[in-house]
Amino acid sequence: MLDLFLVFIAVFVVIGRYLNILSFGALMTSYLVSRNMQLGVVGFWRGISSAIGLLGTLAYRKSVSTISLETTGQWSIMAQFVCLLTCYASLFMHNNNASLAMLIGGTCCSRVGLWVFDLSVTQLMQQYTPVDIRGSIGGVQESFQAMFTLITFVLGICFPNPRDFHYFIELGCCSVGIAMICFTTGIFINQNQRVV
Repeated sequence: MLDLFLVFIAVFVVIGRYLNILSFGALMTSYLVSRNMQLGVVGFWRGISSAIGLLGTLAYRKSVSTISLETTGQWSIMAQFVCLLTCYASLFMHNNNASLAMLIGGTCCSRVGLWVFDLSVTQLMQQYTPVDIRGSIGGVQESFQAMFTLITFVLGICFPNPRDFHYFIELGCCSVGIAMICFTTGIFINQNQRVV
């Protein structure tokens, strides 16, 4: 039952992270173009981001072979959060090139943590969710993820001015930060209840 509690926390955490638009999707691409970045350069960085994300699969395999699945999930969400803090720090840079470099660098590097965490949560769900409710939990997760993705696009409509992009950076950092706190708390409660 405790492991199922951890699964629910993990699913909630993954859902909340879909409020993070710090990827090379439509909103961030539009923002980068508004900052005079050529589409070809944006495409190049999108490719780099994807390649860096693929390193997450290697990091996941190495991590779960040396430490627990829960600890793998924990370090990966923390790594993503630290990388996104670089994006947040870019808001305070007055140099346009330095600001863009921090935003792009933080976004690219955060992909490792994102992929490792997604793999960790998927594996937690497979291990600890009873077979008879696994499909229901997965369906609810997918529905909420789609809803939160839709919310980000609605926010894009509500705040179309590129000068308002700082709201999206702040929202992304906050959603991943809350996800990190919830996941860490869930692991802590789960481990303490096992000991008792």
